[in-house]
Amino acid sequence: MGFEVTRPLLLGAGVLALVVIVAIWRFFPPPLAPQRARLSLGLRALIVLLLSAALAGFQVQTTPASQSLLVVADLSASVQSALDSEAAAVRRILQQRQGDNRAGVLSFGRDPQVEVNIGKDPQFGEFQSQPNPHYTDIAAALQLGGSILPDDGRKHIVLISDGRANLGDAIGEARLLRAEGIRVDTVALPVPQGAEAYVDRLDAPRTVTQGQQANAQALIVSNTPTPATIRWYLDRTLVNTLQLELPVGETTVKQTVKPQDPGFHAVRVVIDAVRDTYAENNLGEALIQVVGPPRVLLVENTLGEAASLESALHSTGIGTSAVTPDRLPRSAADLAAYQAVVLVNIPAASLGADGMNLLQASVRDLGTGLVVIGGTESYGPGGYAGTPLETTLPVQIQIPQDMQKPPVTSRDMVGVTDGAMGMVVPLAPLTDKAAIKRKIEAIGLGDPGSYAPDLNAADQALSKAKAAIKHVILFGDGDTMDRNYQAAITAMHGRGITLSTVAIAATAQDVSMMQAMAGWGHGRAYQSNSLQDVPQIFLKETREALKPWIVEGRIAPQLASLADVIPGVPLDSFPALAGYVATTPRAAADIVLKSPQGDPLLATWEYGLGRVLAWTSDAQGRWTADLLHWPSANRFFGDIVHASLPQPGDPALQIETRVQGDHTHLLVTAPATSGATITVNAVTPDLAGTSLTLSPTGPGRFEGDLPTDQVGSYLLHISESAGGVVRHTTTSGLVVPYSPEYRELGTNAATLKAIAQAGGGVMLSDLSQAFRVPLPAVHAARPISEVLLVLAILLFPIDVAVRRLIFRVEDLPAWRRALERAPAAAVPAEATVTRLRERVEGVRAARAAQPRTPKKPPDDPTGELLSRRRRR
Repeated sequence: MGFEVTRPLLLGAGVLALVVIVAIWRFFPPPLAPQRARLSLGLRALIVLLLSAALAGFQVQTTPASQSLLVVADLSASVQSALDSEAAAVRRILQQRQGDNRAGVLSFGRDPQVEVNIGKDPQFGEFQSQPNPHYTDIAAALQLGGSILPDDGRKHIVLISDGRANLGDAIGEARLLRAEGIRVDTVALPVPQGAEAYVDRLDAPRTVTQGQQANAQALIVSNTPTPATIRWYLDRTLVNTLQLELPVGETTVKQTVKPQDPGFHAVRVVIDAVRDTYAENNLGEALIQVVGPPRVLLVENTLGEAASLESALHSTGIGTSAVTPDRLPRSAADLAAYQAVVLVNIPAASLGADGMNLLQASVRDLGTGLVVIGGTESYGPGGYAGTPLETTLPVQIQIPQDMQKPPVTSRDMVGVTDGAMGMVVPLAPLTDKAAIKRKIEAIGLGDPGSYAPDLNAADQALSKAKAAIKHVILFGDGDTMDRNYQAAITAMHGRGITLSTVAIAATAQDVSMMQAMAGWGHGRAYQSNSLQDVPQIFLKETREALKPWIVEGRIAPQLASLADVIPGVPLDSFPALAGYVATTPRAAADIVLKSPQGDPLLATWEYGLGRVLAWTSDAQGRWTADLLHWPSANRFFGDIVHASLPQPGDPALQIETRVQGDHTHLLVTAPATSGATITVNAVTPDLAGTSLTLSPTGPGRFEGDLPTDQVGSYLLHISESAGGVVRHTTTSGLVVPYSPEYRELGTNAATLKAIAQAGGGVMLSDLSQAFRVPLPAVHAARPISEVLLVLAILLFPIDVAVRRLIFRVEDLPAWRRALERAPAAAVPAEATVTRLRERVEGVRAARAAQPRTPKKPPDDPTGELLSRRRRR
């Protein structure tokens, strides 16, 4: 048995206190006899030592017999078919816990997670945690398990797994745990092993020139003879179907594909075997980049709406593909087929959050160009404020300070319906506010059965009006019998009319209806239970809906920058515009053209790796009729889009990739340049950007490991820089078609046995023995501070007694007599009986001397009742 001190400095302070006590005792001796003085000094010194030891954290080294057992359970994808039996095994082990033994549960896939904390009452029914199942890292789970086992008992880990780890060194980690006194046992989880066929890899050229064919080759592995159907796809289009008899072992299948358009194209092979276990590993995929003229994705609300812009781009050698917002690519790999994206008067709601996040990630991390063309449904009116799209733009969606004005002015038009009579205030300019107020006060309010008449009246009035913003505010409680408004409101929005709702004193169901109407109308929904709030809500909504985003009139663009964005455009003859959407430029933006008021008309900046241009006027003729008839219009729009295009792929950079577990090893070769650095920006399948700087491993060789722990396509932008200048850039891609969990089947008993041997344990076949196997002894430190404090408290009154009380031998009889209880004097029994008789006789004589009162007969109520009757 040994001792430990956790705070040795406090122990030193106690020794110093002892020295002070002894010094005071020698120079100022107490007025006590020598023996009593020495005894008092000893007690004082002992009390100080006990207090100092308690404060210093004295601990006693013990060898506890109890254990802490941690069950480490595998929840990776390869054991999903055996989760029920695994949970039963965990419950069986926990049921064996007895006495002071403790237990807990830890689950793992790629990352470990604590399922049940270690304690004397572990509660486990089913697995609740959800670790990443695409990988198995037993080493990380063992490492975490060893770190959370408490030190005040014997340590034990029981691993339940199929033994098919694809990350980490589990055997090495088990060996380290054994050296730390932790025993590791394993339990083989029975995973069925059946017939299996899978695509081991798919090889295809990384780049081809436009018009060139590409030869793809797939390696298929099967553990049993089986018929199979092989399907080849190019960008999700079926190009070939084969019927094969797969033998045991490897089979090579080849296919020729011919991607047409420049950009990235996905080649896929899918197998459908008759005898198969997992469908997840039946896919192989590769990306092929076609090098050719630039290709731009044109996004417009209706196909053909921006035909003049499309013709302008074609005339300048830019190929286009036109889509509506709902057909926008939904993955970075699909969007990477285009060098730039042009949005033509597209509202944010049409793109959706996913579409805007995809555009932002592609521009920032892949260098894709972005051009945003204005219109009545873009920028501020299009709801860009606060979205990822606004973050990407060189302009902010806010009104310049010099354009602030009251919510409604005489230039605006106002109309009011009453729910019964239709338009009680016809839509007209707000010139006579008093007259409109009198008409509103004369309205007889009611409870309409449908809002359709009001919506139709507003639709008809606003459709005829010539206004930049057409907006409806609907007040009501939402309790109408008619609930079919979606078609009408959607049609109104198609004609440029938006709708907001204000629910007043409405139930929860009716509030939901009003909110749905506002959603269909691309407006805002408000709720209030007080009529006093209505004026403030109306003002707030009016300010939001009728902000002066759109500026109309004769606008002569002015050159505001020398940036070489539109080099071939004769600015001295640039036509006047009829309007634009007001925005505020960002501090880092380059304003190429501005309005006479200083608002940006054409702005650009670099966002991440890409270049973004914002044209706040339109390209459909509403405000640019003169511009579209201008001879240099094609050159103008062509130059805008050309300025957003990234640099073409550089053959000076060559990249090789090799997937290894949850990461991919990258090797980039580049021209040998002194001080050169290689940076890789990647867009992952979940659109999260990541960056990696490769390490030089030789002249012109750079290597590094890129995390690729997600299944899907990764787009890589590689750039070489020297002296702060980018010299070469290129784009590449790689695919992780499926998790490595599906490459092997069954239980790897050999690996589990090796882990157990390295951890000083065995493969347990009887789970009831989990708490009974011999464990390495551990030395645990037990604090004794409380015991030392109790002893010090008990010694303190003894010390006071030694100093204050005088003890002599001759006083012992007196102390004994004081402590003994004096016996009561004995009384003879005869005297006691005589005294009792005398007392009894005296009581009897006193009673006899008192006069007796005659007893009164009990009252008879019968006579009284008879007398009462006679009196009646």
